[in-house]
Amino acid sequence: MKDIIVVGAGGCGREVANWIEDINAVNETWNILGFIDDNENALAGFKCRYKILGDIKNHTPRNDIFYAMGIANPKVKKIVGNDLVKKGAEFASIIHPSTHIYTEYPIGVGLVTYPNAKIATGCKIGDFVTLQSTILGHDSQLEDYVTVSSSCGITGGVKLHEGCFIADHACIAVGLEVGINAYVGIGSVVIRNVADNTKVFGNPARVFAK
Repeated sequence: MKDIIVVGAGGCGREVANWIEDINAVNETWNILGFIDDNENALAGFKCRYKILGDIKNHTPRNDIFYAMGIANPKVKKIVGNDLVKKGAEFASIIHPSTHIYTEYPIGVGLVTYPNAKIATGCKIGDFVTLQSTILGHDSQLEDYVTVSSSCGITGGVKLHEGCFIADHACIAVGLEVGINAYVGIGSVVIRNVADNTKVFGNPARVFAK
C-alpha cells in the first residue's frame, strides 16, 4: 500500500478520505496518514479516525508520499495545489469505484470523483478538478480547478472555464460556457453563457454579483 495525505481537513477532505476507504475496500491501495490543514482546529467537533499532521504552508512534501486534494474551493485549490506541486508533491487522482469514465482523452492531475459520477465520451478534464456525484454530458470540458457539486446537469458540449464553481442541482444548457472564476448558484438553470468572475443564481440564472 502507498502512503497518502489528504490536503484539507474540512468537509470535502473528510469525504475524500471516505472515498479512499471505498477504493481500499475494492483493492487495497492507500494507507491514509492523515490530513494537512492550515486550520489546526478543522476537525474540532467531528468524529474522524485520522488526525491533522500539520499545516499546509510549512509542509515539506516527501517523494515517498502521495497527496489527495481535499479542498473544493477553486481559488484555494489553485493556490494550495500549485504551491505543493512546486515543492515536489505528487498528487494522486482519487476516483471512486462507482465512477464511470468513458472519455478517450487523458485525465488531468489530482482529479477527485464522488460516488456515481460519470465522465462521458469526449470529455476533457483539467488538473485538480473536483467532480461530485454528477454526470458529465458528452464532449464537455472542465478546465483546471473546476468544482462541480452533486446532482448537477452538465449537458453535452458544456465548457467550464478555469476555477469556476457549479453548486448543487444547477443545470447548464447544451453547449454553453461558464467563465473563469464564475459561480453558478444552487439550483440555477443556465440558458446563456456566464461571463468571467460572475455569480449567477435562479431559474433562469441571472447575474447576482461581479
